[in-house]
Amino acid sequence: MADFLVALEFLKGVPLPSSLLIFTHVLLFLQPGKAISVIGPGESMMAGIGEEVEFPCHLSQYLDVEHMEILWFRGQASDVVHLYQNGQELFGRQMVQFQNRTKLLTDEITTGSVILQLQGVAPSDEGPYGCRFLSSNFSGEAIWELEVAGLGSDPHISLEGYKEGGIQLRCSSTGWYPKPKAQWRDQQGRCLPPESEVIIQDVRGLFHLETSVVVRGRAHSNVSCCIQNPLLLQKKEFVIQIADAFLPGAFPWRSAFLGTLAIVSLLLVFLVALARACAQKQLRRRGKLTSQLEKLQMELDWRRAEGQAGVKRECSATSLHSEPVFPQPLNTP
Repeated sequence: MADFLVALEFLKGVPLPSSLLIFTHVLLFLQPGKAISVIGPGESMMAGIGEEVEFPCHLSQYLDVEHMEILWFRGQASDVVHLYQNGQELFGRQMVQFQNRTKLLTDEITTGSVILQLQGVAPSDEGPYGCRFLSSNFSGEAIWELEVAGLGSDPHISLEGYKEGGIQLRCSSTGWYPKPKAQWRDQQGRCLPPESEVIIQDVRGLFHLETSVVVRGRAHSNVSCCIQNPLLLQKKEFVIQIADAFLPGAFPWRSAFLGTLAIVSLLLVFLVALARACAQKQLRRRGKLTSQLEKLQMELDWRRAEGQAGVKRECSATSLHSEPVFPQPLNTP
């Protein structure tokens, strides 16, 4: 109580706004069992890829912190996410990774509560964070872990063709975080062992998955590709139905039929080639006959022309050697 009276006496010469702030501090720190602590979002929190996340921090008791230093950091105090000091935001010490991505909400700063917004969450933002309140007579901080997760695109299944007595299917999806898990299943829900699986992380930290399976027999005509996010416990699934006609070994006569079909195809190819050769031979023979007929026609025309010329010469010779015939006079009595 004596300390409290001394404090009141000291405040008489202090301006009103400052005296109220100091008085509040005195009340908080002189009360036994009323220690102030900093409360953050909790031990851990989760944010989705590309979303906005909020880091709320407040004191355990109502207290105006407008003139305190408030720091959000990642891992350690030297890695500055956002800094509030002397009533204003300072960006000179902010990490490059968080520049132009943070926004401070101070609507309730007079009651000891502030919120930092982080926009466009990426896999690189994952990790430990903290907020610290600091003044001349108080220092406290809270620590938490940020987890980042993202659901990728819907799986896409493509039919690659026949392989090893079955049909090869390929399933692909992009944009997952953390590393996803893939599973092939048949129509009874039984797991099918994958033939191959490749998972690649791009420059943004997101994972691209591609897996394949070989399906054999009618029992696997309905096949699903399921991709799961292990952190969110959410999955995306795509089911494809394969017609029996495409499945090798679905019918016992299929191999014999395919063999017979191959032989018939070869026979048809042979017959077509033979028919083409015969047709070409006929064309050559027809062309040769036509040429002979034209030659005979030309020779016939020539002989005919020669015969007509000979007749004309004979007629001309006869007219030149004949004597003139005069009419005889009539005898009168």
